[in-house]
Amino acid sequence: MTFVPVEFDDVQEAKPLPEGRYPTQITAAQVKQTGEKSKNPGRDQIVVTVGFTGPSKEEQNAPVVTHFISLPHADDEARTNNFKALQLKRFLVAYNVPYDPSGIDLEETCFAMIGATADIDVTLSEPDDNGNVYNRLRLPKLHD
Repeated sequence: MTFVPVEFDDVQEAKPLPEGRYPTQITAAQVKQTGEKSKNPGRDQIVVTVGFTGPSKEEQNAPVVTHFISLPHADDEARTNNFKALQLKRFLVAYNVPYDPSGIDLEETCFAMIGATADIDVTLSEPDDNGNVYNRLRLPKLHD
């Protein structure tokens, strides 16, 4: 039998970072449809995975953030469409992802997102049913 040395004393569950501003990088971005439990199932959204790139051990061991970007839809009310467009634009601007003022090509935009970096404010979620707390991105407001 082969013995595999493992320092189990150093192995711990990843913990979310305290609220603050952190350097981040997008590691994945893909178009997915909202699930059956969603208010409007089957609609396209962009699901982005964001990792922390800071030098501290705490940042290197923090779990990635999964960020969901709801996309405007023809059946949405005007106010809802505007809010979704605002959130999308905030994300694109924060990560310096190029976009056309008249809209985006989903596949090209997702491809352009991967590898993009930004210093972003991070908050903590409320505990879920299992008591787990997660980091969430707080996108900066657009500059006039």
